Amino acid sequence: MPLPAMQTPPAIQSPAPPEPDAEGFLLEAFDWGRPLPAETSLKGARALEYRWLRAAATYEPLQGLPADPFAAGPRRQEAEALRHLLKAPTDRVGPALKSLPLRQQGTALALWRWGRFQVRSGRFDPVLRRAWEDRLLVNGPALTRGYALRHALCWALAEGDEARLSALRTAADSKAEETLKGFQRLFGLLGGPSPVLRLWGLPGLDYRDLRLDQLGGLRIWICPLEEGPLPDLPKGTGWIIPSISGDLGERDANLLPSLLEEGQKLADRLHPAGRSAFFAPSRSAFENLGLDWFPILIELDQKGDVRTIRMGDAAPEKP
Repeated sequence: MPLPAMQTPPAIQSPAPPEPDAEGFLLEAFDWGRPLPAETSLKGARALEYRWLRAAATYEPLQGLPADPFAAGPRRQEAEALRHLLKAPTDRVGPALKSLPLRQQGTALALWRWGRFQVRSGRFDPVLRRAWEDRLLVNGPALTRGYALRHALCWALAEGDEARLSALRTAADSKAEETLKGFQRLFGLLGGPSPVLRLWGLPGLDYRDLRLDQLGGLRIWICPLEEGPLPDLPKGTGWIIPSISGDLGERDANLLPSLLEEGQKLADRLHPAGRSAFFAPSRSAFENLGLDWFPILIELDQKGDVRTIRMGDAAPEKP
């Protein structure tokens, strides 16, 4: 499934959430990119904690700091420590991470959003990136711990770091077992021959079983086609467009009507521009390899073997 982008909350709000699980309702909306719920009628300390969580969910790293709703006490100390860390010079981030209290869900969510931006913009070196990931893996809601694990695994794969994979396996809980198995399968591809996928050529919509090194280059870009201009692909880059639904079986040879319609729409966009690509209508084909988050950039060596896999959080934003 596509990797969720860093959400920018829309102006339209969802109805106020039910109070027994107001925080969970907000985090679920954030995770799915839905409009965030309006303020609740919570009272007292919990109302302040909810406001802090909502401030974190709407926090944008280039637009100031999340507003601290706490007047005094340990919660304010934690919020202010987080706000201090978010504006600290890079050489002070490591010590600030170690000393940061991380008891509030809002603190963990703001730290995730900020750190992800630092990695994307190249401000974190690998040592600092791992320290930030590890801090999030220890405390906070399941959502941010899952985000941090996914991020760390994507980067371990991109760097071919099996020691990091082993450390993450030790740190993860049992719910992450399937995710870890997927990354283990991907590590097994590194240095080996290209996997074979059943792909439908675009714009012709004829299928062939092809290795990645048969797609026209040593770089393979796997990413859905979004609205707007077609992406510019560097020379020597093959493009696979995964299906939105992915309903076809891995070895099926006939497209379902809905997939045929989806493929034709892609062909209708590519053909006038003189562009070609490959349509992948089977989600299970990717999942069986461990390729779970898009975009994905796979680089091959001169023999056609898999050299690197940059997936999800570790993939470039453009081909």
